[in-house]
Amino acid sequence: MRRIAALLSLLVCVSVPVHGQDGDLYFSVSPAEHSVVEGLPVRLRCEAQPSSHVRYSWKIDGQPLAPSPRRHQVEGDLYITRVNRILDSGNFVCVATHEETGYSIESSPAKIDVQWVSEASVQLQQPKLPSAIRVDSEVELRCHVDGSGDMKYEWFKNTMSVARSDRVDIKKKKLHIHRAVPEDSGMYTCLAKNEAGSSSVTESYPLIVSGNETATIKVVPRNLIAKRGEPATLHCVFEDADEVQWFFKEIGPLEPDEERMIFENGTLTIHAADQRDQGFYSCHGIRDETTVSYTVELQIAYLLNFSMAAFEPKRPTQLAIVGEDQEFQISCLEPLGLPPPKVYWRDPTGHIISDTGPVRVQDNTLIIARARMGEDDGNYTCVAENLAGETDISVQIVISTPPSIISSPESLSVMEGDSVTLTCSYSGMEPPVTHVHWLKDGTQLRESGGPTRYRVTDNHGNVTLHFKSVDLSDKGHYMCQVFTTGFPSLLSDPAVLTVEEKLKFSPQPVNKRLELGSTAKVSCKAQGTTNPTVKWVKEDEDEEFPKHVQDINGTLHFNGVLEEDKGRYTCIASNAQGSINHTISIDVVIAPKFTVQPQNPTEAIEGYPVMLHCAAEGDPKPTIQWDKDSRMNNLDNPRFEVLSNGSLYIKEVYLSDEGKYGCTAGNSGGLKREEVQLNVKAGDNYRADMDLEATDDGTMMTKTVTITLSAAAGYMVLVVGLMLYCRYRRRRRKQQYLQEQTEEKMENGDVQEEQTELKETGNKVNSTNKKKENRDSHNKSDGADTAHSQSSNQSKKSKSNYDKIAVSRSNLKELKPLGRGEFGEIYSTKYQVDSDKESLVMVKSLTNTKDETALQEFKRHLDLVHKLNHENVVKLIGLCREKEPDYMILEYTDWGDLKQFLIASRKDSNSSPTHETKQPRAPQLSVAQILSLSNQAAKGLKHLADNRLVHKDIAARNCLIASNLTIKISLPCMTKEPYQQEYTKHRNQVIPLRWLPYEAVYEDEYSTKSDVYSFSCLVWEMFHQGELPFNKLNDESVLAQLKTQTLTWKPHKAAPPALQDLQAQCWANDPRERPTFDEVVSKIGEIVVDSCL
Repeated sequence: MRRIAALLSLLVCVSVPVHGQDGDLYFSVSPAEHSVVEGLPVRLRCEAQPSSHVRYSWKIDGQPLAPSPRRHQVEGDLYITRVNRILDSGNFVCVATHEETGYSIESSPAKIDVQWVSEASVQLQQPKLPSAIRVDSEVELRCHVDGSGDMKYEWFKNTMSVARSDRVDIKKKKLHIHRAVPEDSGMYTCLAKNEAGSSSVTESYPLIVSGNETATIKVVPRNLIAKRGEPATLHCVFEDADEVQWFFKEIGPLEPDEERMIFENGTLTIHAADQRDQGFYSCHGIRDETTVSYTVELQIAYLLNFSMAAFEPKRPTQLAIVGEDQEFQISCLEPLGLPPPKVYWRDPTGHIISDTGPVRVQDNTLIIARARMGEDDGNYTCVAENLAGETDISVQIVISTPPSIISSPESLSVMEGDSVTLTCSYSGMEPPVTHVHWLKDGTQLRESGGPTRYRVTDNHGNVTLHFKSVDLSDKGHYMCQVFTTGFPSLLSDPAVLTVEEKLKFSPQPVNKRLELGSTAKVSCKAQGTTNPTVKWVKEDEDEEFPKHVQDINGTLHFNGVLEEDKGRYTCIASNAQGSINHTISIDVVIAPKFTVQPQNPTEAIEGYPVMLHCAAEGDPKPTIQWDKDSRMNNLDNPRFEVLSNGSLYIKEVYLSDEGKYGCTAGNSGGLKREEVQLNVKAGDNYRADMDLEATDDGTMMTKTVTITLSAAAGYMVLVVGLMLYCRYRRRRRKQQYLQEQTEEKMENGDVQEEQTELKETGNKVNSTNKKKENRDSHNKSDGADTAHSQSSNQSKKSKSNYDKIAVSRSNLKELKPLGRGEFGEIYSTKYQVDSDKESLVMVKSLTNTKDETALQEFKRHLDLVHKLNHENVVKLIGLCREKEPDYMILEYTDWGDLKQFLIASRKDSNSSPTHETKQPRAPQLSVAQILSLSNQAAKGLKHLADNRLVHKDIAARNCLIASNLTIKISLPCMTKEPYQQEYTKHRNQVIPLRWLPYEAVYEDEYSTKSDVYSFSCLVWEMFHQGELPFNKLNDESVLAQLKTQTLTWKPHKAAPPALQDLQAQCWANDPRERPTFDEVVSKIGEIVVDSCL
């Protein structure tokens, strides 16, 4: 019994929940097993419930996970950017700790199965020594490679695949040659494949089968990496050879010329190696009728320049802020190059950093163990070098110190509508190291009330929050929050802002028109700190109203409006705060009333006159309008006359006059309408109507034939003119090309490539490029011009240049919102100077002046359209800088942005159930019209490229279309509304992801060639009626496919084949393979001409 009692008591204790025990904290998402190829990213997920007050950490094989640039944690999830089979092998465990109780739980372990494959090399297995290989020997070669999982092997001899035969046997890693013959000699390589991909080849194995009747090689050629512009020598020496021949890409034999030399011993020397010399070279030793060959590869050394993508973890800028006494790590990923470059770091003094000490480098990772103020800050440079030269990229390290709050804002009590300023001061570093946010009721204050609701300024540690006109919704608790990178944020003491409601009308009463004899109400409502008393007073009258008028709590009730009720009435509201009044006018009108109504139906006989009676009275006197079949202004024929009393007189009735006629009488008191059906009977022997119609038909036919013939003649003239123009342009470009070739041969200069610039020959290359740029407009569209270099010169405009385009804000009419962008609101309005004609414009406001990046981008947009003058690019009207916010005034069109037009042209665009009546659908564009718009857009973008400018955001939403089907390249960039779904936040930048190529997204390399890519996306949008590209993929999937270069664009089937080919070229992964805008305009022009023909 005692045992049972003890067991029951134990069960009771277990069943009672205890805070901080296992029942309170559990994993809703645990890390799972993953299979990943080495070098690719992986994410281990971890989430615990309840999620509040939970801190996460990770362990590997029971030890806390060491900090690394490759690994970072976002909430509970662990991200590994590049999986390493050695460093990331082990059991990963997620630890969730409750911050209040200190209780922690650990997840079940998860492993990462890393798929990998090493380099492959060929080894001789049989015989043991190469010198023992003779004719009829048994030869066995082994492929030496390591990797995960099952592997498949493939063998090559002189780059040609080796197949099984009666003498050749292949078993997995081994290649066995039975009864070897001299023709088996050559360069052998093997390729291994598994789930991680294919192995890279380090070196080929030269198999030498000696024979008495064949040439025997003594010096075997080897693969060679040569520096561009320098000599490249391939050795090949045969013994007992009648002749030694060289072949390049199976073309030959090669002969000595001014570019290469072949010596008597068989050695091949290329005087100045270049890209055109890259490829496979075969050395053939010939004796009698037997040939022995060995194939090697010549490659030109190159080195790609560093970009921001080289840093790990990824950084938005080259500025790194580290808290004092804290650890800092940043890796520098080696750029692509041949041979693979070596990477090292230099400190701010220019010395190479060693692998020991408080500041050291390990595996290309810069480590600062404990950041020291005044010692460890400065510019650190990562350098990569190989045979082609060197490239570098710097990161500026700033050591931050903790901030402190000097004074907190003070509580205030103000009246609604007053201006208010809250102030707090702090001690800290300059932005962006230290910055301040204001909190209202614990939530970060955001601009939601328009550009002038409030303004935040930070003047060397004195931060102010200024309300120009405080509102009732602004009352609450305010704190300033100080952020310094590397340290926890600080909060000031809260200040309470109390807003007293002022006495005001809500809403303010307005003038009224009351119908004579009707029952009406005129309201006046007011509000204040205390409920006000509201009453009405009529001017020049006693305080007492007539009996049929009552004032009930501020509402005038008219029980039967009389003529003498018209006049001026004043509403007075009063409370303890004081009194306010407002005066309105009440007018008494008499609504239209028919005194004579048309007879319905009315009969008429063809050829005779008829009168449709209609007369009305009212005050003011009503006007009368007649219409037929509910269509206005269709009774302007001389046969119809509206008499002074309002009746409609038809002098001579035709059969076509039959229908429903409406008489509408209207004045300020309202509208009244009566309809009458006119029935017309055919008259005996009456032919006037038919004769007139026949005459009209004859005249119309003559006009139609004349217009048709004129249009045909004009069309033929246009086609012939286009053909002549295209021929002239092709001839001129051919002559220009031939002239350039001649000049290049005379100059003997090389064109600089995008991969790298050899520092030894950089000056020569640059000077050659400058000469080419001066004589070739195509180079203005070269893909090597980045957005930063293109905008730098433009952004150096002085204030005086901006003053020249200054316009007054008074020239703008009412602003109508279009959307919101990174800088602020975007509006449409009308613009008029003095008595000039009004023009439609777009207004871009700059409200985010604290963001330096946004400010620079606003200036870039301004510089982009400043001084540009092209019919297919929007014009800059001016800049309003009288007061904040600044306004950029741009040209606008009557049909607005192309995206909305394309969406409106869809067949399903009016299917919304909220619309009772469908709006007219925009006309759907034909293929010919899309070609015309594409041609115009390309011309506008060519103009940008010719001025060395980059757009960065080419899409239908950023193009304007007019009713005459002309297109203009614009820059609204409405990233927040209404096109926020078309933009993605990537690396702290808002980008149009689905319209950008790889180099723009992952290398921040914007150029004219990236604009060419986006232009092809714009053409795709026009064919797909504004559809979102890759609408079935989320942003993460698009980013992943773009990174692996598996994102595939498909032109529309309705596009002409030539245009589809052009789009495919524009979407090339390599920017150098994309055409320039010169070529795009030329090719689309040819497509337009062909489609016309």
